[in-house]
Order: sequence, then C-alpha cells, then structure tokens
Amino acid sequence: MDPRPIRPRWDVAREALPAVARSSRWAPLSVSALLAVVLVALRHDQQAAGPMQTAAILLAGGAGFALDDPATETLAASPTPLLLRRSLRLLVMVPPVMVLWGLLLRWQGTEGSAESVALTILFAGLMGLSLAVAGVAGRTTWLPGRGGLAAPPAILVMVFLSGAIPRRWRPLPLGDVPGGWTQIYIRWAAAAAVGTLVLLMSSSDPAGSVRRRLDRWSRAATASGSGSTANVDQSPP
Repeated sequence: MDPRPIRPRWDVAREALPAVARSSRWAPLSVSALLAVVLVALRHDQQAAGPMQTAAILLAGGAGFALDDPATETLAASPTPLLLRRSLRLLVMVPPVMVLWGLLLRWQGTEGSAESVALTILFAGLMGLSLAVAGVAGRTTWLPGRGGLAAPPAILVMVFLSGAIPRRWRPLPLGDVPGGWTQIYIRWAAAAAVGTLVLLMSSSDPAGSVRRRLDRWSRAATASGSGSTANVDQSPP
C-alpha cells in the first residue's frame, strides 16, 4: 500500500496556478486591453455607451483566449477533470479583466447607476458568450485547445445579427429597447446565463465519461457472469 496520503484536489490546484499563469495566452488579452484603454481615452469626452460597449466587446473577445491550453490533447486522459483545468485558467485570467473593466467604467463615467448597471451586465453577457464559444470550439477537431480564435469573430457576428432584428425582439441590445433598462438587464443577464451554461456543458470531462461507461459495462458484465455461475451451480447433476 502506498503510504503517501491523498492530497486534497484544491491543494494540487493551488500549486498548479503559477504554471497555469505561465502557460496562459496573455498576448491576445493584452492587445484587447490596450485597444480598450486607447478607445476610452480617445472618446473620454463622449457619452459612455458607445466607447464602453466597444471596450466590452474587445475585452470579451480577448478573454475567450483564457481557455486556450496547448496541452489539451496531452491532458485529455488526465485524472484532473477538464472543468477544473479550465476553472484554473479562468481564475488566473478573468479577474484582471474584471478589474480593468471597473477602472475603465469609473474613468469614463456614466449618466447614472442605471447605465452603469446596464453596461456591467452587458459586459458579463459578452464575457459569458465569448467563453462559451471558446469552450465549445476548443473541443472540436479543428481548434483543439485553441477555441479562443473563434471567440472574437463569433461575438461580432452575434452582435451584428442581433442588430438586424427589430428592437422589440433584439436579444443583445446595444441601444434602447421597448421596456427600458429592465429589458436591457434581463436580456444581457440571460445571455450571461446561457453562456455560462454552455461553457459548463462544454467542460464535461470526456475521459471521465469514458471511464464511467467502462465501469458500468464492467459491473454489468460481472453481474451477468455471477448470474450465469449461480445458474450453473444450481443446475441438477
């Protein structure tokens, strides 16, 4: 028997954070952050909606690269669940994005708390959708572990298609819609919730699913074999 104690999974994850930070793709996020800062600086004297919405799109597109993992194929059969590996990457890269967003929003200023809340929920919705696209794309054969490449164009396409829909039914509004602030809150919160759900679904561990199926088949085969043996033992001589 191995005398070494089983370490809690969180302790292992905490020790892995520095390595995760070193292997994360910071360059695309850094470029997006720089563009967002420059944009807000150039349009600082204008209304907050335009520059902050564009900054949110830029930051969300860059955040999609947080899920990129060059060792995805190597770690596919790892005992560490995919959800945990992705959670570590999000824990490393998402907080700086959130801090930058708060600083930009404070620097730009808004017309009131209602607009600040709307812009923040919009940012959360775009982040959720970006990470969802990256999570799904990163599980495909054409972008294994590099789903961040799909996030920026997907965000732009979704925003463009939403703008082509009549305002009353627009799912991702960048302007006024019937119902005012409440409808804007609801629609962008729904986008954030859908994005989070899709990300969680795309983060299911494929190796774990295979192991569970193999365990079920093994138990079924064992039960079948035990039943056959019992029948043979009970058969008359």
